[in-house]
Amino acid sequence: MSLLILGRQGQLARALSEALPDAQALGRETLDLADTAAIAPALLAMRPRAIVNAAGWTAVDLAECEPAAAWRLNASAVAEIAAAAAELGIPLVHISTDYVFDGLATAEYPPDAPARPLGAYGRSKLAGELAAATLCPQHWILRTSWVFSHMGTNFLRTMLRLGGEREHLRVVADQFGRPTAAEDLGALIASLLAAIEAGRAPPPGVYHATGGPVVSWHGFAEAIFREAVACGLLERAPAVEAIATVDYPTPAPRPLRAVLAPSEALLGPGAAAPDWTRALPRSLARIHELARGARPPADLVRS
Repeated sequence: MSLLILGRQGQLARALSEALPDAQALGRETLDLADTAAIAPALLAMRPRAIVNAAGWTAVDLAECEPAAAWRLNASAVAEIAAAAAELGIPLVHISTDYVFDGLATAEYPPDAPARPLGAYGRSKLAGELAAATLCPQHWILRTSWVFSHMGTNFLRTMLRLGGEREHLRVVADQFGRPTAAEDLGALIASLLAAIEAGRAPPPGVYHATGGPVVSWHGFAEAIFREAVACGLLERAPAVEAIATVDYPTPAPRPLRAVLAPSEALLGPGAAAPDWTRALPRSLARIHELARGARPPADLVRS
């Protein structure tokens, strides 16, 4: 067997399958990571040459209600994956998040900044990082933020759907970060894996895989609508009212400014830094293509 992607239906896993067409992607129906006892035996039997873990619990608010379930997928399962990778002597690329930080810093967070998660989701992801780093010598932990794509469930597609339904939206304007296109992240991971195989990768450790200007959710929403109108995906942009986090309470606390400082060490020869301002028009163009083609999925944006 060659390269193994854990995760199949998520937006990053699907982008990875496009970037790495020869890889095998495993979904829950084939390997359920909630069944932690089954993970290591399955991976040892498959004997991949490398593992990319793009699976996990991503429901931030639900994690506050079901912390044990989030921990099982984001921490316990990662420990089993890392232990299996170590036994096989292969690299593990593990995806993590800006939610490991509290967002109280005024400067951008470098990879070695102290982690202080605010909620159950962030704590489970931090535990997964520690498990990967402790148990697998060949670990590359990539933190990213605000992932979006033309497919799956994400802020971009939610804004487009709501923008087609409403004339007025309220969006949080005091949370800041760097949006990251799943396709850009997938390409960066593919480049990293090639560098690992060629022996020219940065050393194992924690890296920040994101880039482009820092923006608020409100600013990102306005950029989405501006581009959507320009490409003909929406006839008109809704009015977007800027609100504060306190005006939009959620079960899980959100970091206000968990801005990841991009890791230039990830950019090997031919690898482009992620930049959401360049990726956004591409994602919208792909959504437009889907909308004009065969009948789109029920959750696809309506123009």
